[in-house]
Amino acid sequence: MTNLRTLRNCIAALWAICLCVGCVPEPLPIELDEAESLPVVWSQALPGNGAIVYLAKSFTALSYQEGDSTATDELLAQMLVSNGIITISHAGETDTLVEITSGVYAALSMAIVPGDVYQLTATDPVLGKTVRATTTAYGVVPIDSVGYTRIDSATAQVRVHFNDPQGNNYYALHFYSRYTNPLEVDDPLAADNTVVTKLVTDLEFESNQAVFEVELSELDSDTLYVSLNNISPI
Repeated sequence: MTNLRTLRNCIAALWAICLCVGCVPEPLPIELDEAESLPVVWSQALPGNGAIVYLAKSFTALSYQEGDSTATDELLAQMLVSNGIITISHAGETDTLVEITSGVYAALSMAIVPGDVYQLTATDPVLGKTVRATTTAYGVVPIDSVGYTRIDSATAQVRVHFNDPQGNNYYALHFYSRYTNPLEVDDPLAADNTVVTKLVTDLEFESNQAVFEVELSELDSDTLYVSLNNISPI
């Protein structure tokens, strides 16, 4: 019995060694076609009347070599699309946006009417491709107050108070350590000034007097800016 038990233990040990080092298959080379590049659009309504649109194009993880310090800057430059054609249609009228810097387009006198439908069309002239989107404008929800408690020199607990209108509402809260005018951004894809963005539903609040708290760390400024966007659920 002892010899049999010893033999079984030896077989189990050899099997474990085999699983660890001896039975791993050789990797198989796989060739994948490069993903098709497509237009990418990000839009934002401006305070008052107007809108700003960033036009870029998609890229794959294979577009750069890991460890290349210049790859990021080169990719950002390649992603932004200049000379694009962007229009926003509303109530039978169409506004053609003006390119204010590479990849950034603006309409500065377009009426934003809550409840009205807006159609955005963006064309990349190099790719020869067009994307379209339709959305309903949501009413502005103002921030009542912003308070904070300093935890240390780079961390703060921030409280945002606002009145949540009736119905199911969804919000995007943006916190910035430094303010940047969107019309003066040299690199619209740089997010160094953005601390954090939080997506919030009013199901998280106990009453229409909404209070949202977040702890922000790695603050690099003694000034903090907060913006609140009333958004659709999709």
